[in-house]
Amino acid sequence: MKAGILLLRTTAVAVFLQLLLGGLLTFDFASAAPHIVLGFVVLALAIASMVVALRSKPPFRPIRVMSISLVLLMLLQIVLGFATLGTGSAVVAWLHFVTALAIYGLAVSGAFLAMRWDSMASQTG
Repeated sequence: MKAGILLLRTTAVAVFLQLLLGGLLTFDFASAAPHIVLGFVVLALAIASMVVALRSKPPFRPIRVMSISLVLLMLLQIVLGFATLGTGSAVVAWLHFVTALAIYGLAVSGAFLAMRWDSMASQTG
């Protein structure tokens, strides 16, 4: 349980840093490499969070749904990111940005849900 809470909070921080790197990349202050590397780190954190959420007892459905959605959006985000680099399409870049905002919203929601999850677990345990 505590591992899941820590993972969800760490994921939210990593997603925020990823957004900052995306902005630096957009305005040519950084290369794509750090953004790509951190993107895969965020994906790994999201997968780890999902595994912990799916294996938790007792199950907490909101965390499970959020963590699965986060992983799916991250996979879509990676595809959109490489499509943006490959094509240079402004439309694909815009979709990449909108998906990033959805991921950020889910990650922050997950961090707050983790606090609720912790509170509920301490009341029942």
